[in-house]
Amino acid sequence: MKMGDHVIIEHGSIVEASSIGSYIHIGKDCVIGRFVVIKDCTRILDGAVVPANTVIPPFSVFGGNPATFVEEWTDSAQDIMQEMTTRHYYCEFLSDELNNTS
Repeated sequence: MKMGDHVIIEHGSIVEASSIGSYIHIGKDCVIGRFVVIKDCTRILDGAVVPANTVIPPFSVFGGNPATFVEEWTDSAQDIMQEMTTRHYYCEFLSDELNNTS
């Protein structure tokens, strides 16, 4: 699997995609089928089931079972995802490192 930067995969999701771009948010309890290609700046809603061989275009939101296009994602998706992943890193990982050195 090829995966880009600033990707969040929530708890309970199963991912078998062949390619995941950058600035992606995959919600809770999703199933991403084999050979799925997820382009940059995409959001997959909680519980979505993306069938095998699906190509999800950039700046889109997909949801449902089977997952289909719901709406376009904002042009600022890249900024939103970069902020979310950076905040998560500092809150989860860096704070643990700082607490362990005390």
